[in-house]
Amino acid sequence: MKPGERLPTEKQLTEELAVSRTCVREAIKSLESLQLISVRPKIGAVVLEPSPVALINAEYLSTSAFMQQADSLIEFRKVLELGLVALAAEKSTEADWAAMREVLAEQEAALRMDRSTPHTDLLFHEAIGKANIRFHKAVAEATRNPLAIMVLQAISEPLIEVSRRTNEMPGVPEAGLRQHWAIYRAIRENNPEKARHAMRAHLQAAERNAHILQTAGEAAATLPATVASTVEKSEESA
Repeated sequence: MKPGERLPTEKQLTEELAVSRTCVREAIKSLESLQLISVRPKIGAVVLEPSPVALINAEYLSTSAFMQQADSLIEFRKVLELGLVALAAEKSTEADWAAMREVLAEQEAALRMDRSTPHTDLLFHEAIGKANIRFHKAVAEATRNPLAIMVLQAISEPLIEVSRRTNEMPGVPEAGLRQHWAIYRAIRENNPEKARHAMRAHLQAAERNAHILQTAGEAAATLPATVASTVEKSEESA
């Protein structure tokens, strides 16, 4: 479809693609977050002229299985964000520190949210995931480097997905907040080396968590075959 054209309605897409309305809504939400469409009241979803960032982001999402690419993503984050945090420690201002504190307050508020039902648990993970990415964007913005901001924006959607999955692990959201505070304090002290150390510890924790998830996923994938093999052996013995 060309920029400016309207997508079919939710009802039309549901019928044409033979999927649920929930599926269509999630797809629309993803396209909107990728800045490929704009959803307007009383008009519907309109195709946008894609920006370079949107194209990079969409290409990444369409060709990668998030957790299979976690290693590459974290490796790239080390290259990118260790440099960004050191630059932020040199260039940041009071306004940047205030922006970071605002995000940290959002993270703290999210950790106090009720998680007793599936719905409230979903809201919690959405809130903590968005706050997590917003903090890293605030660090990038403190560098005053437009290219750095653009690149971090380009990988933000994959980061949100990886973050969402790892934040389901016990203690991870709380640890992430502590690590963000350590990064903030180092930036606030205008200490590039301390900021790099704090960011490195944060990314190493993210890498460990991603590996735990990946290992658990691989184990779950092989479980049916293992169970089937055990049953066959038991039957042979009998």
